[in-house]
Amino acid sequence: MSPLAELQESHERMKKLTASMEKTVKTLQKGHSQLRKASEETHKRLNQVFEEQHHFKRERDCLDQDCNKLFNVYQNLKPQQQGHVLDNPYHPGDIKADAFL
Repeated sequence: MSPLAELQESHERMKKLTASMEKTVKTLQKGHSQLRKASEETHKRLNQVFEEQHHFKRERDCLDQDCNKLFNVYQNLKPQQQGHVLDNPYHPGDIKADAFL
């Protein structure tokens, strides 16, 4: 084979290899773009979850405070209200001290 024919053949192989590499680069860029988008969406969702968790913690803290206040009222009323509904352990509307602990 003449040097010119070898050079032309080598050139054709290089063109095919270059086309293959360009296709691979495009595929990698597309995959990178998809990963970046998924990462951004995951980050947004995590922020939402943390905000919801913080909100629920605040709500729980408020409910705990309200329960403690109610329990204190119950404890203060109990000695003064002998025979009252609150002293009847079988009354369905009874406030149980255990529920607040």
